[in-house]
Amino acid sequence: MIRYFGHSMVLIDDKIVIDPHDGISIGLPKPEVSAELVLITHDHYDHNAYQVVKGYKDVKVRYYGSFEFEGYKIKGFKAYHDKENGKRRGETAIYEIIKPNGVKIVHLGDLGHIVNYEELKNSDFMFVPVGGVITINASEAVSLIESLSPKIVIPIHYWVKGHLMPLDPVDPFINLLKWDVIKIENNQIDENNYLSFRQKIILFTI
Repeated sequence: MIRYFGHSMVLIDDKIVIDPHDGISIGLPKPEVSAELVLITHDHYDHNAYQVVKGYKDVKVRYYGSFEFEGYKIKGFKAYHDKENGKRRGETAIYEIIKPNGVKIVHLGDLGHIVNYEELKNSDFMFVPVGGVITINASEAVSLIESLSPKIVIPIHYWVKGHLMPLDPVDPFINLLKWDVIKIENNQIDENNYLSFRQKIILFTI
């Protein structure tokens, strides 16, 4: 199960939250969420609001390396929030999560440059920032996707109505990538229903 709470916040199987926000600070609804593990890609206010997560047991901030959590294999990769090796906005982690059933999920965080980690290739689901300004933009996201070849892409970190951050909307990315779009009318999917899909964009219309 994957749930999306806007911006970069993702919940996996009611167990793992990535990049929680508090809602009000960025103009989005406050998340109501419980989980045991919180993964934070970098320590910025719109990604590090672990206090909103009920019942958490562990918080890892910008974690690089590997560990296991209740059968989930998790790896953090070092990346940068800009194109200047972090001189402007610092470092950010990329998280790869392999579920007990083998499903591979990659969350690119606030990636600001093109990466080519071999281990990130051929994921089942990849969360990709597409809103530009402080991350990669639509065209850079497309280049990255072509390099890393995920099966399904879920765009994150883009402007929606009410959002207080001056990001680009998702439309330029969708128009450039030209993959079929699956619109989800709420914020949740059972990813097992999509494992046979290839070159699809899942767009949560929350």
